[in-house]
Amino acid sequence: MNKIKSLLVYSIVLITIILVKINSLSAQSVDFKIESWEKRINDRQPPEIVMEEAGFESGMTVGEVGAGTGRMTLWIADKIGPEGIIYANDIDEQGLKHLEDRAMEAGFENIRTIVGSVTEPGFPDGLLDVVFMINVYHHLDDPVALLRNTRSAFKPGGYLVIVDCDPDKVAWGKGHGCTGKELMRDKLKLAGYELVEISDVLSEDGIYIARPVR
Repeated sequence: MNKIKSLLVYSIVLITIILVKINSLSAQSVDFKIESWEKRINDRQPPEIVMEEAGFESGMTVGEVGAGTGRMTLWIADKIGPEGIIYANDIDEQGLKHLEDRAMEAGFENIRTIVGSVTEPGFPDGLLDVVFMINVYHHLDDPVALLRNTRSAFKPGGYLVIVDCDPDKVAWGKGHGCTGKELMRDKLKLAGYELVEISDVLSEDGIYIARPVR
């Protein structure tokens, strides 16, 4: 009985140590302020998991469509490091100004903001490894036109990542305008892309990876 009790105590202590180390590592990896509204959506779409699925690596050049105030922008900027660059696009100038203030406060020098339009992202031609959008696609007025006008921004081997709500995973999906997998495939094809991978790792969203058809 004492042996079982000792093993139980040892297991609890070991688990506690592991959790402390994990929390310590997480704290060390995030050296920028996470705003209160971002916490709930980060639980739904953990940035570390999203970035892993998207294939972000140090030194990449990234274009983010609909960056807003920078919920994911700062994570990506941290992930790609000072050798990388992220071009943060949005039509909301005020939101981008807030993003610039956050970047300055956190000491990021690898973020460039771009005011685009509903169909023109404004990214530089031939420079991007990845074009990324999260919680944006189903809000776009003309996603096919915007994606078609993004094709020139890719460097050879570049690819597109879309993270968006999946109507098959959430009860509110169909009424909220979420795009199903087959419709997403069709829309990407119209825009000149081939859907090459779908990740279902997130509980409410799909992660779609596509490449421009040359």
